[in-house]
Amino acid sequence: MTLSEKLVAGLRNITEAHARIDQPRSTLEALDSAIAEVVGRKLLTVLAVHTDKGIVSRAYSNVSHSYASGGIKRIDSAPRLQKVLATGQPFIGRNQADIVANFTDAEAILATGCSSILNVPVFWMGKILATVNLLHTEDYYQDEHVPVVRCLAQAALPAFLYAEPVRAESAALNTK
Repeated sequence: MTLSEKLVAGLRNITEAHARIDQPRSTLEALDSAIAEVVGRKLLTVLAVHTDKGIVSRAYSNVSHSYASGGIKRIDSAPRLQKVLATGQPFIGRNQADIVANFTDAEAILATGCSSILNVPVFWMGKILATVNLLHTEDYYQDEHVPVVRCLAQAALPAFLYAEPVRAESAALNTK
């Protein structure tokens, strides 16, 4: 299957997930599956952005035992997140040195066995609603991954408009 065919299949699965009633779980699981197939990931988390409260909350994780849904982080405690939210630009941390230089929780990130990271903001009406965050092995994420992840993430937009996180017990069903 070509990259284009994989991308179309992923987009189709995400849009078909919109019809299911178990939201936002079904749409976020379809996003996770599409990203795993089209781009690749070891770990995927979705952070819902609550700028009015100064926090992000974990709306989804494919590894719920380590990164449970519902976890909260203060935006002001995460300089790299602040920069992504301020600029609206994705971030690629290509290797361990990039992660150490950009994340205060670098030790926890590296403990996952991952040392490449991609953070992509999701927009609606000029506002960042969420970030989709991917982790993989050293030097995995490259510039060409950004538009693909952005396209898939934006296709999942209805899930980011939904207020409740996917609970850990349901996310565990899709751990890969």
